[in-house]
Amino acid sequence: MASRIPPGRPPRSRVAGIPLPRLSWRPHLAAFASLTAAGQAESVLSFVTTATLIRIAGPAEAGQVFFAQSVATVWFLVWDPRMEDAMQHFVPAAQRGGPGRGTRLYHRLLRVDVATGAVATAVGVAAAITVTAAGLLPGDQGTFLVLAVLAAGMATPSGSASAGYALADRLSRLGRIRVALALAGCAVTLVAVLAAGPVGYLAAGAVSGLAATTLLTADACRHVRRACGVPRGGGGDGGHDARLPAGLVPFVVKSSATASVAVAAENGIALLAGLLGGPTLVTYLKVVAAPGRLLASVVNPVSAQLHPRLARARARGHGAAVTRDALRSSALTSAVGVAGVALAVPLSSPVLGLVYGPAYAALATPAVVLLAAAALRGVVVWAKVLPAAMGRPGVRLAFVTAEGLGSLGLLVAATRIWSGASAATAAFAWGLLCLVALSTVGWFAALRSLVRAMLPPSAPAEPSGDRSTADAAP
Repeated sequence: MASRIPPGRPPRSRVAGIPLPRLSWRPHLAAFASLTAAGQAESVLSFVTTATLIRIAGPAEAGQVFFAQSVATVWFLVWDPRMEDAMQHFVPAAQRGGPGRGTRLYHRLLRVDVATGAVATAVGVAAAITVTAAGLLPGDQGTFLVLAVLAAGMATPSGSASAGYALADRLSRLGRIRVALALAGCAVTLVAVLAAGPVGYLAAGAVSGLAATTLLTADACRHVRRACGVPRGGGGDGGHDARLPAGLVPFVVKSSATASVAVAAENGIALLAGLLGGPTLVTYLKVVAAPGRLLASVVNPVSAQLHPRLARARARGHGAAVTRDALRSSALTSAVGVAGVALAVPLSSPVLGLVYGPAYAALATPAVVLLAAAALRGVVVWAKVLPAAMGRPGVRLAFVTAEGLGSLGLLVAATRIWSGASAATAAFAWGLLCLVALSTVGWFAALRSLVRAMLPPSAPAEPSGDRSTADAAP
C-alpha cells in the first residue's frame, strides 16, 4: 500500500529509526496541570487558614495580622533583586560556554539572593523591635510585625529555587512538591492558630517557610547540576566565569522595579486600608479578594508557559506566532473567567456566610465584582511576560505603575466618600473593575504595537559580549 505520509514530511512516530512521542504537548500539559494544582492547593489552604484566624481572632485582630504581613511584604520589595528572572535569562547563555558554567552562575546568583534576604530579614527585625520599644506600636502589633518579617524573610529565596526547576525543565516536580508543602504548612498553621491564636499563625508561617525554602533550594540545586553539569573547581573554567554576565545589573534593576511595583500595589492596598479604614476594612478587603486570587491561581501558569514560546518567536522574528499565542491564551482564559463568575454569583453569599460567619454574607456582591476584575486580568494573562519576551520590560512597568496608583487612588476616594467598611469595600470593588477594564483594552493595543515594532531576529549572544539585554537572545 502506498504511504499516506506527504512527501518531505517525516513519520510522526519515528525519525531515522528513533521513536518520537506522538503527543508533544504532553510534557507541557503535565507541567501546567502540576503548577495549576499547586496554585489551587495553596489558594484553598490559605483560604482555610485565613478563615480560621478570622473566626478565632475576630476581624479587628485579624486585620492587624494582615496589616503586619503587608508591611513585611513591602519591606522586602525594597531588597528583592528578582534573581529568579536573571537566572532564567543569563544561565542558559552561560551554559553555552561549556558544561558546568550554567550551574556555576546559578549558584552564584543564588548566594546573592540568600545573602540579600538574610540582611533584609535582620535589618527588618531590628527595625520592628526598635519601633516597638520606642512605643510607636502597641505590644501585640509589634510582635506581629517581627513575626511577619521573619516569615517573609524565610520565603525570600524560594523564587530562585523555582527558577532552578524551570532551568532544569522540572516544573512538574516543582508543582508536586508545592502541593505537599502546602498541605504540611496548612496543618502546622491550623494547629498553631488553634493553640496560640494570631501569634501562632505568624510563627507557623516562619517555621514552615524556612522548611519549605530549604527543601526547595536543595532539590533545585541538585536538578540544576544534573541538567547543566557539575562546575569544575578552581580556575579550570577560565577567566570568564570569574565575571558576572554583561548587562546583568540593568536587567536586574528593570525586572526588580516591575515586580516591586506590582507587589507593592497589591500589598499597598492592605497597608493603606489599615491607615485609612482600620483593621476591619483590611479584613473585608482580604475576604472579598479571595475568589479572585483563586481564579488567578488557575490562569497564571499559562503566563509561565507562554514566556519561552513568546521569547523564541521574537528571536526568530515570528510576529504572527506571538499574536496567535496571545489570542489563543486569551480565548482559553476568557472561558475560564466567565465560568468562574457565573458559578460565583449564586454561591458567594452562602459560601462566605458558611466560611467566615453570617455577618460576611453581605460581602458577596463586592467579592463577585473583584472576581470579575480578576477574570478580566486573566484575559490578558500574557501581559505578565510579553513585554520582557519582546525586550521591552518598560511597557509592563508603565502599565503596572498606572494601575497601582489608580487602585490606591480609588481606595482613598472610597474611604473618603463612603462611610463604613462595607460601603467602602463595595465602592472600591466597582472602581477597580472599571480600572481593570481600561487596562485590558490598553494591553490589546500594546500587543499590536509591540508586535509591529518587533526588532529583527537577534544573533546568538556571545559569552563575553557587551550587548544590551534587550537584544540578547532569549
